[in-house]
Amino acid sequence: MKQFISLFTLLLLSNFIFAQEEIDASKPTNFYTQLYNHLEYNYSKNGADTYGYRAEFMFAPSDAHLFLAEMPLLHNTETGKTGIGDFRARYFYLPYKNYDKFFGAFGPSVDIFAPTGNYDDGLGSGAWLVQPGVTVGLMIADWIQMFPILSYQYTSAPVLERPGLFQDPQHGMSFQIITPIILSEKMFLQVTPIYTASNIGMERNDRYIQEFIAQYALSDKLQLSGFYRGVFKDDNHTARLALVVFL
Repeated sequence: MKQFISLFTLLLLSNFIFAQEEIDASKPTNFYTQLYNHLEYNYSKNGADTYGYRAEFMFAPSDAHLFLAEMPLLHNTETGKTGIGDFRARYFYLPYKNYDKFFGAFGPSVDIFAPTGNYDDGLGSGAWLVQPGVTVGLMIADWIQMFPILSYQYTSAPVLERPGLFQDPQHGMSFQIITPIILSEKMFLQVTPIYTASNIGMERNDRYIQEFIAQYALSDKLQLSGFYRGVFKDDNHTARLALVVFL
């Protein structure tokens, strides 16, 4: 009996070990439990730059569900203040994924940004942002795919009264295309053009944003990631360097 139990346990462990898939973090519809440790610098044309650390934790209980929590700790060079920034949470549900088809993935998601950062210290936006959206995956080739995302964007009225802040809730939209480009088994790029309109039907505030990610696998569970985001209309730029740990 003991030999049978030992053999059964060994078979279970072997099945678990050999069933592990190779990590492919290039596709946003591949869900993994992981921690991004970002070192971040934000440049603003008005001189109020910020820099610090951003923790981004993703929990994937299955291939169909992803939960994300993100919290920055920043220093503002103009105010001299250090503290937490705005908290972000996301839920992503993926009911369909089949990379053998051209239409390879589909699922809704919702992002929530909470105004936990101090606005007067230059560490927060001063408003809630809720952004539900829909993602599809287009499998163009083994080395390149496209993931268009269409989102509605709700920005609440400011949680405090300050000169210069808008006073009413805003309704907007955004459209982006995450484009993974596989360079090798260990390295990929993501090129993401983004169009946003933050106040549809009123005083529209349209922006074109460009993001780039380059990520390299150091080992089976560690990856190094570089990120750039440019909001060219406002002359705002963000750069991050991250160590990614898969759990």
